[in-house]
Amino acid sequence: MRKQRATRYATADDTGQVSSDPQPARVVHKRDFIDAVVAATGAKKSEARPIIEATLEQLGQALSAGQTLAVPPLGRGRVNLEKDQRGGDVITLRLRRRAGS
Repeated sequence: MRKQRATRYATADDTGQVSSDPQPARVVHKRDFIDAVVAATGAKKSEARPIIEATLEQLGQALSAGQTLAVPPLGRGRVNLEKDQRGGDVITLRLRRRAGS
């Protein structure tokens, strides 16, 4: 049986208010992310999808390389790379955002 660690999340609710109460993280799947970007931009899904996927690939490569990201309005992210006991990579990202972002 695996022991679970208690984790505190600072999350923003639907009104944008930040709460530090422990809550499970909501998962945003790639298809939902793509749909949200398409809705926000009005672009055609067939045109936006390869651009979004290439962007996510580049972000993933930067994180894997341990690069610091400075990507407004997302924020500035500092990466800490570790190896886990099973040989996989663990990437911890500390993301600092401007207030109100």
